[in-house]
Amino acid sequence: MRSFIFAATAIAAASCAIDWAQAADGIPDFNIARNCSADVASVGIGSGLAACKKDETDARNELDTRWRQFGASHKHTCVGESTTGGDQSYVELLTCLEMSTGQFDGERQMGD
Repeated sequence: MRSFIFAATAIAAASCAIDWAQAADGIPDFNIARNCSADVASVGIGSGLAACKKDETDARNELDTRWRQFGASHKHTCVGESTTGGDQSYVELLTCLEMSTGQFDGERQMGD
């Protein structure tokens, strides 16, 4: 019985380590077109699709530039938050990372 508990604990720890490593390795691959289409359809605003795609693409590009400056624990937490409920958003991911590290500038974000 002790062997089983030890093995289960080791497997759980290894899977957590893999999740942490994946979050630290690279930016997640979100389907911008699908996610924006779903978001716009749920709100019923037809002209928002292009703006959504632009915002998501801009956030993805910003993440490409700044990904290495964020710590693994922040990445892990924010990747989880940005994919909760099936939604996947680079804007949410970037905002979460900026807020968790004290780099969020709401005025700059609102002015864009």
